[in-house]
Amino acid sequence: MEFRVKDLLAIEPMKDAEILSGRTFIQNVIEGVTIMEGPDIANWIKGGEVILTSLYSIRDFNVQEQKEFIAKLAEKSVSALVIKKHSEDISDQLLEAGEKYRMPIIQLPQEVPFVDVMYPIMGELFNKQVTKLRYFKEIHDRFTALSLADKGLEKIIYTLEKLIGNPVALFDRNFRCIVSTYPELEQFEMVEKVHFYEQTSGIKFPHYRQIVKYPELDNVKGHQIVVPIEALNHNKMYLLIGEINKSLGELDLIAVENAATSLSLELVKQFAVAEVEKKYKNDLIEELISGKIQSIQAVYEKANVIGWDFTGSFAAVLFKINRQSEGALKQKGDLADRAHFLVNEAIHHYLPNGIISNKSNLFIVLWKVQKVSKNDAAWMEDIKKTALTIQAVIQKQAKDIDVQVGIGSAVGDIAEIPQSYREAHDALDLGETLNGLASITAFSELGIFRLLRHIKDSSALLQFIPKSLKELLDYQQANQSDLLETLQTFLECNQNAAQTAKLLFVHYKTVVYRLERVREITGMDFEDSEEMLSVRVGLKIHELLQRENAE
Repeated sequence: MEFRVKDLLAIEPMKDAEILSGRTFIQNVIEGVTIMEGPDIANWIKGGEVILTSLYSIRDFNVQEQKEFIAKLAEKSVSALVIKKHSEDISDQLLEAGEKYRMPIIQLPQEVPFVDVMYPIMGELFNKQVTKLRYFKEIHDRFTALSLADKGLEKIIYTLEKLIGNPVALFDRNFRCIVSTYPELEQFEMVEKVHFYEQTSGIKFPHYRQIVKYPELDNVKGHQIVVPIEALNHNKMYLLIGEINKSLGELDLIAVENAATSLSLELVKQFAVAEVEKKYKNDLIEELISGKIQSIQAVYEKANVIGWDFTGSFAAVLFKINRQSEGALKQKGDLADRAHFLVNEAIHHYLPNGIISNKSNLFIVLWKVQKVSKNDAAWMEDIKKTALTIQAVIQKQAKDIDVQVGIGSAVGDIAEIPQSYREAHDALDLGETLNGLASITAFSELGIFRLLRHIKDSSALLQFIPKSLKELLDYQQANQSDLLETLQTFLECNQNAAQTAKLLFVHYKTVVYRLERVREITGMDFEDSEEMLSVRVGLKIHELLQRENAE
């Protein structure tokens, strides 16, 4: 719909006009028209104008000054220079400058008044503005109606495709496709980001262009317009338009701008709804894990409102966000927000239908399990496998964050969920002490530490360390740590000296020698199963106390 120089040449007053220079640039878009009154006209124009002149005001310019004059007009992106003068009075240097600076120079017959050229241009420009305003209102009303009717993101995307005649897709912040009107364009590879183009005035949203290739279409290359859409709570998305069928025109860009606005409003609306729903979910989970259930029937009714199914067996699983370093703690505010967002996104991605809530840096998942029997461990392996994947995703995106996991036992009644939650909490606390900030710990695997957990005074645990082990712990020689490590590995290998040597990367005879020294120092009897059990428990208690002291 743009009015171009070639369209100007088609009007009646210009039928006898002659293009003297710049014939290949008659596609220049016309944005206005003015009559040149003085040689400083370049200071008063906005750009895109057709300038009507008799060259009288620059009649005394020499060749160099004429070239500079054309150069200044070109800097302002003048669309064309229309001259009413005999061609023999127009210098070759002026025409060469027009060609050089991509500006058509057109000679108008002497008998044609400038107003006969000005009025048609102004009429076309006025009609163009009216058409744009009408189209803008029509498109604005259309997308507003979609938003008010709560049609969602997908309807907005498909409506935009119909309006612009090109495929459209919406991607999330990690460039995973949410919805696409042409599946073959969901996968693409960047070839080049276009830095040299002039930003399109038709899109007020920040945007950029890129050249990509599509593997699903035999690696055919094409242009894309990418419009980042900001919403609340880091919920950024990208609107992508593939210029496959045609280049986008001015009216197409009006549609893109309105679609981007509509998408932004839709994301804000989704965030507001999600916040209300999150509070509702958090309150319901809190009611369950605290054991303050007023009525089982009421719980099921509340769950139905948000689409949660509480039938079957569940295990409470806790994901705790830990920070690794003091440097991370210094940026606590920003890091906490980012960590919370990343963990929330990862958990919901791998558990799209999960029963999930959060309190501060703790995410609570009531994990639905296919519990066949008390001894069935398949559900536990499934939880651990998914938890490892989530940890890996977070670690890849944020090096200063560790995610620790605690797993409670599976229960078959929602009234027993508080028990599973307490167990998951105990698994978190002991797991951090025994295995570190990135551990995955199941309460059922804690063994004797499940009992020790209930001893409030940690110093009282010292009584469970057998006398023989205390002798080794009190041993003041330089090789004490080697002897302690060898003993611990030996017991973990079911008292297999060869396996112990392999794990410690030492010679078999070195292990035998160290064990003999342990026997001499402590008087341990490796054949006494009861004593060895006490020593293993004592070693765990020693490790637990060491970690607590370090903290």
